[in-house]
Amino acid sequence: MANYKGYPDPSQVVSVEEASKLVGRKDTVFVDTRNYWKYAKGHIPGAVDLELFAFHWVDTSEEGLQAFAKEMAMLLGSVGIGNDTEVVFYQNNSGYDAARGVWLLEFLGNKHGRLLDGGLNLWRRRGKELSTRDPGIVRAKFVPKVDRSVVATFTGLKQDLARKDATVLDVRNPGEYAGVYRRGLNAGHLPGSVNIEWKSAMRRDGTLKDARQLGKIYSEVRRDGKVVTYCQSGYRAAHTRFVLRLLGYRDVENYLGSWYEWGNIPGAPTEKG
Repeated sequence: MANYKGYPDPSQVVSVEEASKLVGRKDTVFVDTRNYWKYAKGHIPGAVDLELFAFHWVDTSEEGLQAFAKEMAMLLGSVGIGNDTEVVFYQNNSGYDAARGVWLLEFLGNKHGRLLDGGLNLWRRRGKELSTRDPGIVRAKFVPKVDRSVVATFTGLKQDLARKDATVLDVRNPGEYAGVYRRGLNAGHLPGSVNIEWKSAMRRDGTLKDARQLGKIYSEVRRDGKVVTYCQSGYRAAHTRFVLRLLGYRDVENYLGSWYEWGNIPGAPTEKG
């Protein structure tokens, strides 16, 4: 995948052509992140179904992170994913559920997750094989080794807001950012955060934009400091973090609790407009 779309770091993305060569390999698990009824109508052969959008989490305290890690490791292990398993996450397009899977795996200590660029829609357009059969699954042992460098917490983010070298990206739509839409006890956004909607990184055909296009979108996001992404529940934020990683950003955290946590804590500082 060297030089794929010009990305400085394409290690977390895989093309349809490359992914098709991995089907059937014992060291690789394909994860279909859509709901089961979509999965049952046709999926990549051998793929397991795991509807990742069903697993929100809002408690980023120390106890909360440990509980989340334990639960998610058990979940991934139940579909055959272990600490060193190669995993390809996909959905219909290059969307945020698959990106959440890549981030989740990294959070748990497995650095071998990738997103299928273009998802199942491009897979179909390229004439690749589909299956309607549920695969046999051999449960794996997954011992979580939490990587704190990829996750932002409520306490840590309050400190980051005061840092001059930190950029906080609100990747929700402009109405959510401005406080027009209330999706918690409070409406609005984190003080000083910058609004760049996550889907600006996507082409109309559901594939990811190339490095030149993405570089223009995120041209004002500093590379020499920390970047924290957030949305409503840490899914769209995981997508933007994924994209920034493709562009070579290194210190990027996804705020797991996002507005579900921040926006429902009385007294948490917010801005509108």
